[in-house]
Amino acid sequence: MNWILNNKHYFYLLLTILGGGLTFYFALLGIVEHKGNFDSVEFIMSTWTDNYYAKSLSFDFWTGTIAGTFFILVEGLRLEMKRIWLYLLLTLCVAYAFGFPLFLFMRELQLRRQK
Repeated sequence: MNWILNNKHYFYLLLTILGGGLTFYFALLGIVEHKGNFDSVEFIMSTWTDNYYAKSLSFDFWTGTIAGTFFILVEGLRLEMKRIWLYLLLTLCVAYAFGFPLFLFMRELQLRRQK
């Protein structure tokens, strides 16, 4: 159990790779499906379909995203991490599933340095 707790930063790194890679892959498939064009309106509307399950997942995602973004700011400032803005930018430009686990990975490394 100690091994898991001492190496959790690798789990965050794995989530970063999976989150960024899979998000990019499916976004790329969406672009191919729309004949090479990224349709931002279609992208946004796809999360708010008439399906209540999809709406449930959308609210779940946005609530977690808002909480996670707040955590990045507060925790990053508390730990005096450098370039906090970069994680927020990556979250917006790549994917939340990439930026947040990357922040957690870097946070763990920062905590190790402070010991």
